[in-house]
Amino acid sequence: MLVTRQIINKDIEFIDVNQFSPCSYSFNELSNGIDYIKDKLLNEFRCEHGDSVLIGMSPCTLQIATFFACAELGLQVIILDHDRNDNWIIEDYIDPKTRSLMPIKYFIVDSTYHQIPWKKHNFFKKICEHFVILELDCLKHSFNVAKTETYAKPESILLKCTSSGTTGTAKVVKHTHSFFHQLILRNSVFYDNTVCMIANLNHGSSPATYFLPAVVSKNTTRFLSSRVNDFPKQISKYDVRHLMIPYTHMIQHFFDISGKFPELCLYTLSTIQESWLDLYKDKKIGNIISFFGCNETSGPLLINQINDVNFKESSYKLMDDFYKLNLIEDRNLEVEMPVYGTKIRTNDVFALQDGYYHHKGRNDLYRVNGCVVDLIRYNEIAKELIDATVIVDTIKDNLYVAVWQDVEDIADKICRLSERFHSMSNGAHKVNKFAILSKDKFYSGVKLDMELLRDYFRKFVVQGKIC
Repeated sequence: MLVTRQIINKDIEFIDVNQFSPCSYSFNELSNGIDYIKDKLLNEFRCEHGDSVLIGMSPCTLQIATFFACAELGLQVIILDHDRNDNWIIEDYIDPKTRSLMPIKYFIVDSTYHQIPWKKHNFFKKICEHFVILELDCLKHSFNVAKTETYAKPESILLKCTSSGTTGTAKVVKHTHSFFHQLILRNSVFYDNTVCMIANLNHGSSPATYFLPAVVSKNTTRFLSSRVNDFPKQISKYDVRHLMIPYTHMIQHFFDISGKFPELCLYTLSTIQESWLDLYKDKKIGNIISFFGCNETSGPLLINQINDVNFKESSYKLMDDFYKLNLIEDRNLEVEMPVYGTKIRTNDVFALQDGYYHHKGRNDLYRVNGCVVDLIRYNEIAKELIDATVIVDTIKDNLYVAVWQDVEDIADKICRLSERFHSMSNGAHKVNKFAILSKDKFYSGVKLDMELLRDYFRKFVVQGKIC
């Protein structure tokens, strides 16, 4: 019940197409790399069971070797997939999600890290205790290192991330080897032939849903790691049958630049857009599968497929009985977790009809100054005036407005918006602060990260009276 190299399909050919010339690796070469990394962490850095590690590499075979080396050593792999408005330049500012996952013992990169002007490197080099650099060609060399034992146990923490933090401070989420082992085997049934990944450690539920099941599946023959801009031309070359593209805008970009791939299945963490149905009917794509879950549960809890004859954007079906789902108290989703024996409420509302779970939104309740915030309505009102999102800060009893596009008379529009909120709430609500921001800097996975936005407004937006 452990996640170690023993569960990997030994017949997979691992191919990196991130470099100028594609490089291929066998399982034995991957295994040699795992031994090299374990030896380095044990003897050079004196790592101990339970230490936390952040892997700062793009998808590649060395990244895979690093993950399994850390897993066998019983280290906790941290997932940090959010961006920041400052592009990580302010090294003295530790955002709330990063802070909640500290201390981080090791930050691991490969030897090409200095070629990329990535501000995150400098930030994480500063906040992590040790900076570990792996040689890029270590998989192709035989190292005189002793085979090291596996220190992980079934109850050891394998992965650590945070919840979405929609309504308040994000919670730390931990998953064990035992849970991941069972989930990976369950999800491996999706994958066969050639699988391509452009993101492996990008979301708390992604590793056990896409990355690890694909390398475990007995039917996978090749595993490609590709850059985002390279993967369309690799699909035909390698006859790719499964491709994970996590986010909506990336899938749309894929459709904009690629031809027809009638045998390709796309997987996404996002909602399948209704507009893609015509592309499917025109055989531009073989299928699109959306997995519904969250970091606390991983998943998938439910799946939606564009090839379903009854396809709708927000309608899902059960995959199997791995999780037990219940709709309680006004159709709120409750999940009975395998292995852990716990129950988790996702704050999602569903209507169950004819075997389909129709997603109706979230049931999160916010109160500011003692008055419930009708956030759906507030956002509708805001969008009538400007391209913006309303953020609720229940700690400060404040409402913030993030404006996503600079417009004329912005101060006047915010004043009018504040007056509407004030009237609708009998004086309890108003716009306390607003700022014009770049939306792509505040995503975690597929969602706008409300906790990052709250923290940004608290720390960096100083504003007087709105009107």
